[in-house]
Amino acid sequence: MSRYRPLLLVLALLVLPFAVGGGLYAWGWRPAGGAYGELLDPPRALPPLADASGQPIPQAEFDGHWSLVVAGSGPCDAACRRWVVATRQIHVALYKQMPRVQRAWLSDQRPPDDAPLLALQPDLHTAVATSDAARRAFDLGQAGHRVYVLDPAGRIILRYAPDADPRGILKDMERLLRYAWAG
Repeated sequence: MSRYRPLLLVLALLVLPFAVGGGLYAWGWRPAGGAYGELLDPPRALPPLADASGQPIPQAEFDGHWSLVVAGSGPCDAACRRWVVATRQIHVALYKQMPRVQRAWLSDQRPPDDAPLLALQPDLHTAVATSDAARRAFDLGQAGHRVYVLDPAGRIILRYAPDADPRGILKDMERLLRYAWAG
């Protein structure tokens, strides 16, 4: 038996990590420190939206790009403008990945007063939630403006609270763009 002791020790050391990993997986343990935002599981389908003039926005506008959407009920107040500026800073901080990301402001106000925003940020898209499905998808019934991340397939995958840290959004976007081939 003492002849096989080194062999058994080596085998135990090789099998032990797999056994521990399998056990942790079986009991549902997941490492902390995932996304800074709330991962929507399952992702929400993008409902039909309209542009500022009331014309439907084709789904193709969101296909092929990652999208940062600032969404909130009513006109763009001071908190909304801070998020619009923050998403612009996040967009610029992505540097070489900027062409893969677009930004939008979504409101349920018809017609939205987007002239002050577009005067300062002409690359910002305006969208209007015209249906109850769109209001529910972007939580427009809740107070405050939130930031949502849409994937290149047009699904809403991440949601950030009104008081989220923009640096967390930037870190999540950098991680998404680093590992995603799409968009």
